[in-house]
Amino acid sequence: MKKTTKALLTIVLAICLSAPFMGRALKAEEITPESTLTDLSPNAPEGTFLEAGGAPLITEESYQDEHINIRITKSRLEKHRADIVVADVWVSSVKYFRRGFALGKWNGEMRSVKTIAEDAGAILAMTGDYSSLLDAGLVAANGILYRDSQNRVRDNCLILADGEMVTYKRREMDGAAVLETGGLWHSFLFGPQLLENGEVILKSDSKIRQANPRSAIGFISPGHYVFVVADGRTSQNRGLTIEALSQLMKDLGCRYAYNMDGGQSAVMWFNGEIVNSPYRGGRRLTDIVYIGLK
Repeated sequence: MKKTTKALLTIVLAICLSAPFMGRALKAEEITPESTLTDLSPNAPEGTFLEAGGAPLITEESYQDEHINIRITKSRLEKHRADIVVADVWVSSVKYFRRGFALGKWNGEMRSVKTIAEDAGAILAMTGDYSSLLDAGLVAANGILYRDSQNRVRDNCLILADGEMVTYKRREMDGAAVLETGGLWHSFLFGPQLLENGEVILKSDSKIRQANPRSAIGFISPGHYVFVVADGRTSQNRGLTIEALSQLMKDLGCRYAYNMDGGQSAVMWFNGEIVNSPYRGGRRLTDIVYIGLK
C-alpha cells in the first residue's frame, strides 16, 4: 500500500511540474500576411533609402539599401559607467523588422547570436525575448501566431502591421482583443516596458532593477526604431538600471520602449561582427530580433 501511495504521489508531482509546458498550446498559424503590411517609406526623410536596384552602401557603422537604413553609434554614459551601442533604424515596412529562432524553430534549441543571425540573413541582430522558455503569454513573430495564452505577470510589447509599436503593463493587455483587431506582426513578453505614457520611469517594480547589461527596442515613429545594448557586470562597465535605461530611451526620442533579455544575453551583431562587449562573451540564445531582407 505504501509503495502504491508513493508511486501515485510521484506521478502527481511529475504532472504538476510539467503542467506549464503541457499547457502551452503551441501554434504556427499565419495571422498577418506580408501582403497586408503598410508601406512606411513615405514616413522617412528624403534620401533615407536608395533607389530601387542599387547596390547596398555598407560601412563599419552603417548600412543603406532601398528598404533599410541603419546607423550604429557607440558612446559611454560615464555617470552610469556603461558603454552603449545604439542602432538607429529606418525600414520601409515591418517586413524587414523580423524575429529569428535557433534552427528556425520557435521552441527549438539554443545557438549563438552569430549563428541565428547568419541563418536568418540578418544585417543587424540583437537578443530577443526568450518567449519559448516562458510558461505563458501571447507570442507572434513575423505575422505567425505561436501561442495565444494569457499572461498575467509580464509587460507586453506589440509591433503592428502599420509600423506602430505599443507596450502594456502586466494584466492590461487583452490578448483575445489584440488578435481580433488584427494586424499583429510581433508580440514580445520579456519586459518591462521602459516608458509610461511616453515618460521616464522614476521607480520600476521590476525584479531585476539593479545595474546590468541591457538590451532594448524603442519606437520613434512608424518605420523608425532603435536597438540598444548597454554593457555591464565588469570593472569597466557597471551596466544600467531599468530607470537609467528608461531615461536613455527617452533621450533617444522614443515614444515607446521595451526591455529585452539582458545580462549575458545582451549582444548586438552588425554586418557579421559583434559590436558591443558582451559579458563573458555572451551566451547562446533561443531567439533574436533583427533587421534583414528575408
